[in-house]
Amino acid sequence: MSTPRGHILLLGKIHDDAMQLLRSHDELTHEVLEKPSRREISIKLAKADALIIRTTELSADMMVKANQLKIVARHGVGYDNIPVDVLSRKKIPLATTGNANAITVAEHALYLILTLAKRGSTFDRAMREGDWESRNRLQGSEIFGKNLLLVGYGRIGREVAKRALAFGMRIHVFDPYVDSEQVIQAGAIYVNDLGASLSETDFLSLHLPFTLQNRHIIGASEIKTLPTTAYVINTARGGLIDEDELLKALNAGTLAGAGLDCFEQEPPQRKMELLRSDKVVLSPHNASLTAECTRRLGLVCVENVVDALTGRLQKDRVVNWEAVYS
Repeated sequence: MSTPRGHILLLGKIHDDAMQLLRSHDELTHEVLEKPSRREISIKLAKADALIIRTTELSADMMVKANQLKIVARHGVGYDNIPVDVLSRKKIPLATTGNANAITVAEHALYLILTLAKRGSTFDRAMREGDWESRNRLQGSEIFGKNLLLVGYGRIGREVAKRALAFGMRIHVFDPYVDSEQVIQAGAIYVNDLGASLSETDFLSLHLPFTLQNRHIIGASEIKTLPTTAYVINTARGGLIDEDELLKALNAGTLAGAGLDCFEQEPPQRKMELLRSDKVVLSPHNASLTAECTRRLGLVCVENVVDALTGRLQKDRVVNWEAVYS
C-alpha cells in the first residue's frame, strides 16, 4: 500500500481517536483551525492537499487558490455548506461519511417522535413544578398503529423505518429516487404523491438533503393538509420546513406539534418564537453528535483523506464522482 503524503487542513475539531489515526501517518502534516476568518481559510487552502470540514461555510472565493487540493472530506453526510460545483470544476472529490451517522440520527428521530407522542417535555416540566395532577389533565398517545410518513428513504430514512416498524407503526415512504420494490420489501408502503398522503399522516419525518428544489418542501399547503393531530419531525436540514407557516399552524391549533433538530438559521436567534412554543421539542442540530457517532465520523473522514491521497477513494462516498473522474 502506498504511503499518504501531504498537508491536511481541518476546519473544526474532530474526535481524539481520529486525530490519533491522522498522526499515525508519519508523512502527513496537519493544522486545525477552529474559528478562522474567510481570508485565513483562503490562505491556508492554497497550501493544503486535503481538507476536513465540519460546519464552516466554504465559499467559491475561498477556493480560488486551492490548486493542490486533492480531497474535501465532509464530517457528516450533508454538504449544503460546500460549493460542490466549484469542486467539480476543479476535479476535487467531495467525500461524505456514508452511513456513519445513520443509526444515531434515526434514534434521535424516534426520540422526538416518542417525546412528542408521550408529551415528555410537558410532563417533565409539570413534575418539576409540583403539578402531580397533570396526570389527570394531560394525555399522551401511543405510536402503535400510527401512520409515519418518511420523506426521504436514504441511509437514515431506512434506519428510521426499521425502528418504527418495531414499534408497530405503519410506514409510508415518499422518495422519487428510490425503487418502490425496495420500500415494499422492507415492509413499508410506497407513496408517489406527497400531497395526497399527508391527510392520513400522524407523524411526518424528513430525511432528505437541503437543495433549492427541496426548500420548504413542507410549506403552507402541506402543513394545512396534515391532520390537526399530526406531528412534524426534522432531523435533516433547516429550510426544508417553512418555519413561519409551521408556527402559525401550531399557534392556531391546526397542528399538534413538532420536533426540530435543525433550523433555517443556525444557531437560531434567541427571540425566535418557535423556541418558546410548548408544542415543539428542540435540539441544537446534534442528532448525529453522540459519543459513538462523533468518533465514527472523524475516523471515516481521516480514512477518506488517506484513501484519496493513495488513490483508493471509495466511489459510494463521493458526491461528485462522475464530474471528477469521468
